[in-house]
Amino acid sequence: MPVRTPGTRGRSPRVGFALLAAGLIALLAGALVAAGGAPDADPSAGAGALVEWGQPLVTLVGRVAAVGTVGSLLLAAVLLPGRDGLPAESLRALRAASSWALVWAAAAALGALLTVSRLLGVAPAALTWAPLRVFLEDTGAGRAALLVVALAGLVGVAARRCAGVPAAVSLLLVAGAALVVPVALSGHSAAAEDHLLAVTTLGVHVVAATAWVGGLLALLVHAPHGAAARVAAPRFSRLALVCFLAVSASGALAAGLLLGGSAGTLAALGTGYGALLLAKAAGLTVLGVLGALHRRHTLPRLHAGDGREFRRFAAGEVVLMLATVALALALAASPPPAGAGHAAASTAAPAAGADPMAGHDHGELSVGVLVDDARFHVAGPVAPGARVSVLNSSASEVTLTAADGSFDVVVPAGTLTTFPAPAEPGAHPFSSRHSPAFADVLLVR
Repeated sequence: MPVRTPGTRGRSPRVGFALLAAGLIALLAGALVAAGGAPDADPSAGAGALVEWGQPLVTLVGRVAAVGTVGSLLLAAVLLPGRDGLPAESLRALRAASSWALVWAAAAALGALLTVSRLLGVAPAALTWAPLRVFLEDTGAGRAALLVVALAGLVGVAARRCAGVPAAVSLLLVAGAALVVPVALSGHSAAAEDHLLAVTTLGVHVVAATAWVGGLLALLVHAPHGAAARVAAPRFSRLALVCFLAVSASGALAAGLLLGGSAGTLAALGTGYGALLLAKAAGLTVLGVLGALHRRHTLPRLHAGDGREFRRFAAGEVVLMLATVALALALAASPPPAGAGHAAASTAAPAAGADPMAGHDHGELSVGVLVDDARFHVAGPVAPGARVSVLNSSASEVTLTAADGSFDVVVPAGTLTTFPAPAEPGAHPFSSRHSPAFADVLLVR
């Protein structure tokens, strides 16, 4: 049975899906502008408007594909596994999971290419292998992209041949790992031991939200009526309650950790970032109310053989859920308000007058040292012998020359590179031969 989104009654399902996609793109763009995460308005700056706006759009496509993958596998492995082999609805869900996963893998690969393009300010066609290799091998975001492509690609290939519950469960676990990998490897919070709670909280949030949205989407598409719906819908309702509680608790905790507790969160509410945070919380509240209505009214009617109201409510929920996903992506891509607690909580011991976090965080990629036209920016301490990533976003060639001779790295303008940190723990002051004004300290511990 075709699934129609609200307001598309009598129209082709393709028209409804096209309108939904256009609405999500518009919502994402508007949210980025409101929260201060929109690309530079100057079309001549950086890699160009197509790349600048293309990256968040590709991220949205990848996130929706991840939702579709996990939800389809969840239906086959948990919601409708069957006793004597997988039923037809679950087999269709597995075939859909294969397609979703391949889109997910492609979006992750394209997103990595656009990330490097934005970092270096050049078009993707002008990139050479050298910065791509550095990104993929020596940065957390690059390694995460490689793993997501591999894991999602594996699911995409294997799901088309999957025909049993154990294999479906295994693929669901693989897809779950692909969800968690970017959380564990990307960004400066993932690299700091004192941010373990933040990383764990975000991981729970992402997994619970994806299972919640994806499960309902798969139920609506692959088992919207009949005996399959009467079996799968009550199971999903119980799972959805757990996911709702997990998403609510982890979201509140993550916001508090990022913004510096209740005081920082309250202060942020008057900003565009805070407005998006409130909108996301409002959407979550409405979804909780709709879930309660499902359990009290639509599920009993579905069990009695009337699934029309269940499908209408579910379609509305899916639209609202996907809108909340778009808001979440805009929040993740936007800088928190000035003075938020995440910067103050850095473990770095900066040089006098230095802001250790300023300018180093580029969305999903955090670099160890950022070079701009004015100075060095060191993100924080590094482990002995670790690879330290350096992005030179200035127009001049610089060097990172340690006073004790432990490293001396030439970094051409507009390049991304890495070098091994000294094996000896301690403070390692460094400067640039091109200008005495460029000086900072790399802490190794």
